[in-house]
Amino acid sequence: MRPIQATVSQHALAHNLNVVKQLSPNSKVMSVVKANGYGHGLFNVAHGLHAADGFAVLGLNEAIDLREAGFTQTILLLEGVFDARELNIAASYHVDVVVHCQLQIDMLQQASLIAPLHVHLKMNTGMNRLGLMPEVYLQALNALKGCVNVSGITLMTHFATADEALGVEKPLAIFNSLVKHLPYAKSVANSASILRYPETHLDWVRPGIMLYGATPVSGTPIEYFNLKPVMQLTSQLIATQILAVGESVGYGQRFTATQPTRIGIVACGYADGYPR
Repeated sequence: MRPIQATVSQHALAHNLNVVKQLSPNSKVMSVVKANGYGHGLFNVAHGLHAADGFAVLGLNEAIDLREAGFTQTILLLEGVFDARELNIAASYHVDVVVHCQLQIDMLQQASLIAPLHVHLKMNTGMNRLGLMPEVYLQALNALKGCVNVSGITLMTHFATADEALGVEKPLAIFNSLVKHLPYAKSVANSASILRYPETHLDWVRPGIMLYGATPVSGTPIEYFNLKPVMQLTSQLIATQILAVGESVGYGQRFTATQPTRIGIVACGYADGYPR
């Protein structure tokens, strides 16, 4: 059996979640566990983050897996449903859905559901991926308010530059100008804005990469934010080679010995997700 092994620390996950809670004590925490818990294993991660108020995933399969494993927290589909058939599945598993386009509103209005859904209406404030434009956002909100298939509404956006010098001032101003005084729960903060902008700590915060012990702010180490790395990769030295002066090693011969050099070969490579 190959000796390479990735170990995920649930203690470190819980520690990083606690950092989020200390920074935003008046907000609920929607832990982002999409893409199989950022590759760390959905159940490993969810158990480590069991104290979270909710989990955010991409697809219904992950939402269903969490429900069937006994997790009772709010579960949110970050991309919403992909076709109308998924609405009843989401309803049967008590899964919240993001609504980011008119097509999804149309599907909700036309569906016959076993139970209404809580929806998270997403505004595009500059990320320009998912979300309704500000000029049509209130119209979309009114449509959902009058929809019998909607049991509740949370208002949300996602920041494009919370980790950069541009910050969140402009997108947050756009969001607040439309919805600040409306009587709905609001969710805007990602990892970088949780760490840098307390004014974004609204009813919900949505930490992602920081939960896994990686910094969302380029050039700032995790120690500065009191985060702990969650994954440890270990392997074994399986061979040694002696390089003469001028000899190279590996694809592209990116290392060339300038003196007689003894090198070690570790059992780890592309197939393990380790980059060239």
